[in-house]
Amino acid sequence: MLQINYQTSRIVVDRLPVACHWSVKHIQTSYHVTILKDDSVVHELTGVGDSTDLLLTGFELSEYGTYTVKINSCNSAGSMVSLSNSFITGNLGNFHGNWIAKPFQNNKDKPEDSSARNTVLRKCFPIQNAIDRAVINIAGLGFYNLYINGNKVSRNELNTDWTNYSKTVYYDTYEIKDYLKTGSNTLIIELGNGWYAPSEMKLFGKYNLRDILCSGGTQAIADIFIQGEGLSVRLSTDETWECTEGAYSTNNIYLGETLDSRLFSGRNTTELVSPRWNNVLLAKGPQGQMVSSYIPKIEKIKCLDFKEIHVLNESEFIVDFGETLSGLIDLSVSASEGQVITLTYAECLDDDYTLNTGSTLAGFIGKEVAPGIVINGGESSPGRAEQIDQLICRSGINHLVNKYTYHSFRYVKVSGMNLDQLLCIMAHKAYSKLESAGDFLCSDLYLNRLYEIARNTKLNNIHSVFSDCARERFAYGGDIVALAKSQVYQFNSAKMYEKTLSDFINDTRKNGGFPETAPFVGIKTNGTGETAGPLGWQLVVPFLLNIHYQHYGTLDLARAFFPFLERQLEHLNSVGYEGLLDCCLGDWGSRDSGAVDYKSGSPARNFTTACIYYLHVKLLHKFSTILKLNGKSEFYAKQIVNIRDRIIADFRNADDSFADKSQTSYVFALYMELSDNPKKLASDLANAIRDNNYLVTCGIFGQSFLYEVLRHYDENEVIMKWLHACGGFKSMLHDEDTTLKEFFGDIKNGSCNHAMFSSYTSWMTQGPGGIIIEDNARGSDSVRIQPAFLDSLQFVDCTHQTVRGYISCKWQRLTKGIEIVINIPFNLKKCVLVISEEYNVTGNIHEPQHSDGINQYFDIRNAGEVSVLLT
Repeated sequence: MLQINYQTSRIVVDRLPVACHWSVKHIQTSYHVTILKDDSVVHELTGVGDSTDLLLTGFELSEYGTYTVKINSCNSAGSMVSLSNSFITGNLGNFHGNWIAKPFQNNKDKPEDSSARNTVLRKCFPIQNAIDRAVINIAGLGFYNLYINGNKVSRNELNTDWTNYSKTVYYDTYEIKDYLKTGSNTLIIELGNGWYAPSEMKLFGKYNLRDILCSGGTQAIADIFIQGEGLSVRLSTDETWECTEGAYSTNNIYLGETLDSRLFSGRNTTELVSPRWNNVLLAKGPQGQMVSSYIPKIEKIKCLDFKEIHVLNESEFIVDFGETLSGLIDLSVSASEGQVITLTYAECLDDDYTLNTGSTLAGFIGKEVAPGIVINGGESSPGRAEQIDQLICRSGINHLVNKYTYHSFRYVKVSGMNLDQLLCIMAHKAYSKLESAGDFLCSDLYLNRLYEIARNTKLNNIHSVFSDCARERFAYGGDIVALAKSQVYQFNSAKMYEKTLSDFINDTRKNGGFPETAPFVGIKTNGTGETAGPLGWQLVVPFLLNIHYQHYGTLDLARAFFPFLERQLEHLNSVGYEGLLDCCLGDWGSRDSGAVDYKSGSPARNFTTACIYYLHVKLLHKFSTILKLNGKSEFYAKQIVNIRDRIIADFRNADDSFADKSQTSYVFALYMELSDNPKKLASDLANAIRDNNYLVTCGIFGQSFLYEVLRHYDENEVIMKWLHACGGFKSMLHDEDTTLKEFFGDIKNGSCNHAMFSSYTSWMTQGPGGIIIEDNARGSDSVRIQPAFLDSLQFVDCTHQTVRGYISCKWQRLTKGIEIVINIPFNLKKCVLVISEEYNVTGNIHEPQHSDGINQYFDIRNAGEVSVLLT
């Protein structure tokens, strides 16, 4: 395996350094790297040792090149393994083209832009000679689809990647040779509003995204490079391109879209009937730096057939897809001219077959959130911000597949047609196509179900950002922190984490603080001043950077982002310890929270806020040490001591508990290592959960940290019983549910497709699964295998794909004992198997390195496969 920039295929690079990671099945003693451009060597280097990751520099990237990286890895016996992979370059972000738009559409002051028919751009051009290569670099705002000679280019959906377009615009590079032909060619760019041309409705009654985001009218920019025998052509977006109105009369990322089938022929919405082509307008465009997109793209992942149809009357029926998904509808009908079909989407259905759309209302618009208080979205908003599509039909067969919106739904109410007209209805799951990085299977079917539910819910809410739910679709820093570790054990998140960090850095506030969400949408509840977010939500940058370093391991991000971390901490220090105590929402989602005021009702809020401040400083100290900034490291080390002493003085009780003795306070004290007797404190926490019928009352931070500390102190049985508790996830989930809800208990104001409580999967991997990337790891180079052999489990099969290679840990109970089979990559810095001293260990393993009176520690580095029996 050879990864380039954490990817294995379809790799586009526009800047140095290039990160390479590889794995081989031998003990490496040396390696040789060769980089070729179009079959010519441009760089070589040789290294000694077992390092299997490199940041490649020392050569220059040129436009429209094909580069191959070849690595020869050698062992002490002289055997060699050869690996290779390739990447391409486009225009390196140096666009010759201009942003182009439909005339007058790019005026931000025109509110009608977001509700007008969508824009279609066209360029016709001839090709006379045979071509060897053709490449296009393109960005379309808000979303775009690219067609060449009637064929869609790529499988991508809901593209371009969302970010702060005033700082960064991500462009795509495609090889398009196979789409072109000798003779006349037609290239079409169809545009949708996306996040660049949002409507002026006020989410939660106050946040107008059109005013807050970098926004404008839909537009595109493109460079095309065509090369062949005697041919080298560059075509770019300029005033010679044409534009017209498309077939979508409305499209909104939240509310849905209206497609008028009378305006096009066939199934392709760009095959317009009698279009009026006009000259384009050269638009100003956003000012962000053009950067090649590097994250996994949103695609249609899986097609679902309906499970049941319930007819309400002659012109209405409800389609049940059997599971909640985020995705696109796919509808085919036979209809009459001008017939209007309406599709309304919901996650829930009431007992009387009434569609319940309350959990997906955009920004709560139209929802009664308290007696007599209904959220008003303003003049540009519908009274109730439901997810609704409309299909205006032509006579004959009509087809609708969402292009510029996505929905969170299980149920669809179809109105305006009878069941006999229905030819086909399907749903496509659609989200950023992250590669799986882990699996978990065990003898407990309910635990397996929880794992898959967490996977489904996480993926349902990844659409170029880690969003919270369909109702908001925002990337909240706090949610990302809570799920950061569980995310990397389930998915290859290296590039998504890099983009997320960049998003928050791009939206750094004027005072140096980080926003509550990135892109910033105006929300700043209990923030640290001006428009900076609450302290726990600002934690996302140092916390995510640390997880990225532990699991993916390059220092370039730490170097690039360290100045922003310093500036943020300067801001926090200026607010001061006392001033910060009220600048957070605390352990969000805790069942111990006060019902009156969600902003201040979290348990031990001042204590947890102080702890988060402390963690900010600890992480900055870690990175200053790693980066060998010794003077700064010493400064932060002193600050750590001062803050820790202050927290202990202010919040430690006589019995060594902290603050209000809530579960949250125990967890934070343990996670922050504040106790002089942590094992007793962990035991006290476990007993508190037992005494509460195994119900965990922590919120999103508390639960995420709880799985770490209870596993560390071998209280895995408590976690197991919590996950099975009747008042826990079993009360949240009904028999057929495939996604988690936003809250336990009453979900009147909550989403039914919300991942913030899915952090338990990290415990499954690290606890019964036994695969632990240690806290001091760099790029997963330090691994601990320590399965928790819970009495209720008969077997566990756990895997994790790291940048160093594949890890698996499988164990099962046999009559003669517990059999464990472990596979680990070669060339790790450390890999230790930890087994309780109560077991006798036999198999292909050396004697333990040492014992501590509780556990035996076996060095299994470079062992490959280990098979042992515990008796």
